[in-house]
Amino acid sequence: TSLAARLDRERRRWSSINDQADFMSSSKSKGKGKASIAASIAARAFYIQEAAAPRTGYDADVLREMCDTVRTSLHEGRPEPRWEEVMGFLKAVLRDEGDGSGSHAIEIETIRNTHLDKLISDIINPRYRHPRVPTRFAADIQLVERLERKWIERFRGPYFHIEEHRYRELSQKGRLRDVTPNLDAQDPEDRWQANNGETLSEMEGNLEIEPGHWWLNLACAHRDGIVDSNREKPTKGKYGVAALPLLTGQEDIDYDDGAIRYVRQGRIADIHVSLISQVGATFRILRGYHLRSPFAPKAGIRYDGLYTIRRYSQWFNEVSDRHHMMLTLERVSDQRPIEDILNIPRPSEIDDWNLYQKYESELVKQKKGAKAFLD
Repeated sequence: TSLAARLDRERRRWSSINDQADFMSSSKSKGKGKASIAASIAARAFYIQEAAAPRTGYDADVLREMCDTVRTSLHEGRPEPRWEEVMGFLKAVLRDEGDGSGSHAIEIETIRNTHLDKLISDIINPRYRHPRVPTRFAADIQLVERLERKWIERFRGPYFHIEEHRYRELSQKGRLRDVTPNLDAQDPEDRWQANNGETLSEMEGNLEIEPGHWWLNLACAHRDGIVDSNREKPTKGKYGVAALPLLTGQEDIDYDDGAIRYVRQGRIADIHVSLISQVGATFRILRGYHLRSPFAPKAGIRYDGLYTIRRYSQWFNEVSDRHHMMLTLERVSDQRPIEDILNIPRPSEIDDWNLYQKYESELVKQKKGAKAFLD
């Protein structure tokens, strides 16, 4: 089931439960018992299991998406339509923390995996208290501060070290799993390599990797099979799934006809001469954060969907002694609009990116010393 479908399903359930419990207004509760029941019902609005199986876990994707949406609005200083939804959820969780039952809907794993701690930190942070924040913002800050204190009292050390746990997990089970650093490599493209990169079949690729999928580096994309190399070059697996990473160079977009012109320069090996025979072919396009383009991600590498190569041209500049190429690309219709994925990476992914940057710098320091890192 796609994330969009799950989000829609969870929001319908949320709306239904919200109508029944009316947990947003404590004044409508007639006693502590009913208030606790309302809080428990609201807190379980994100459960993926049936209601008969109490406190069995959250749909982490749905909860993380909600946190990312609100964090994005805070970072950009704009009102967020889902603010009341998230505050209602946090209010219900706070009630659950104080109901005295000894059983809680939220455990440290849920906080860590959904980045709820980051959401609370952003809400409290004075940097994000813009003039256009939602109404009752001061009261909302007090609410999340109380919730954070409850979590600190209950979890203690594990809550304070939640970021250290994410850091350790990054290379074990996280986004850097099954890739290996090679700091002695002369070519920066070879700094990371996939342990077991497998080419996906066309059917598998279409089902598993959708526009908006995001990686820390090209080796991670190679590990997942969307490309067949950790280098910035066109690849084509044995099942016919072609991919082209655009990590460097420049893109210009013609907003009148939708054409995208990608320009790249360098040695003859850098201008993808093999693409001259691929005019009319469809490629999976990945964009990297070093690409000079309005479509480039803020960090890492993002899969942006299927594109058709409409034209390939190349020339040699004798003055600069460099080869140049230009690709004219056209995005295939009937797929997720590019506008829907330009906000990727989301805040939780940027959190992982920051950990990756720290991880890589620590590797360099350990391998070559602090001076090499500064150089």
